[in-house]
Amino acid sequence: MKIVRKVLIGVLGFALLVVLLFFFNVMWKSPPNFKVNEYKPLEIPIMDMTAYRDIMQTHRRPYIYAITSKSGGSVHVLGVEHLNNSNHPQFDSINSIWKKVRPDVALVEGRLGFLFTWFQDPVTKYGEGGLTSYLAKQDRAKLYTWEPTRNDEIALLMKDYSVDKIAMFYSLRPYFSKSRSGKVVDPEGELQKLIENRTDYNNIRGVFKSWKDLDEMWKKDFPSIDWRNYKDEKGWWPEGYLEDLWNASNLARDEHLIQTILQLVGEGKKVFVTMGASHAPRIEESLKNALFKNICKTGSSRKKTIQEK
Repeated sequence: MKIVRKVLIGVLGFALLVVLLFFFNVMWKSPPNFKVNEYKPLEIPIMDMTAYRDIMQTHRRPYIYAITSKSGGSVHVLGVEHLNNSNHPQFDSINSIWKKVRPDVALVEGRLGFLFTWFQDPVTKYGEGGLTSYLAKQDRAKLYTWEPTRNDEIALLMKDYSVDKIAMFYSLRPYFSKSRSGKVVDPEGELQKLIENRTDYNNIRGVFKSWKDLDEMWKKDFPSIDWRNYKDEKGWWPEGYLEDLWNASNLARDEHLIQTILQLVGEGKKVFVTMGASHAPRIEESLKNALFKNICKTGSSRKKTIQEK
């Protein structure tokens, strides 16, 4: 009986310790998705990735602007590079704008995972999303990922694409990302793990039982390319339905981001959102137009460069 009591006390003590570590932001869990109550129609479409190619090399970085609404709500949009070097100047911009704005709500890109701050650095681990999350937790601001849920995103893509193509896209997206940063040592093993992890969602679960199933489909659809060593430094996909899916996925994500901002700003919140550099210019005109009736001021949060003048 004494042994049982000691075990129970130990378990309860450990559980209490974990709760306290999360409460005091020593340990982090993934930020929740934001639930949009109603999708409002967008008069100006979001710029797709094909059109973005024309400005990709010339737009400013970081791409920062702000919109203030008559409701009192506002949004500061910061489009930056996905970097993990905490000494990069873009992190100074994030810090300085946050301190100036002191937002109510922070939105980050991606589904950031677990973090133990005693042993892991937020920026080194999660880049701009890590720093934004850190600032939000320090100020007790609300924190969300601006991504739609994976199930919602899949449902949107299913309107135009078959489940096997969608399953291939989600399996290979992290593989190609990893491949761009270096050679994958065990391509088949890596892909098998990604299939099991990245397709464990409604409608695409079990589409591929093995990497061999995906490999067979790939050979039929992309016979001149080996997925094992496919690499495009700019992140573009092979021409065809995978490139179309990549574009459609980005548009679905960006629309959810805009709808999230519209709802929060409409509620009078001060919103601070970080994202990859490509998203900020692509949503800009659509977002400004959607907020137009309530806008009292728009502007950039940085001085113009000589080229922009």
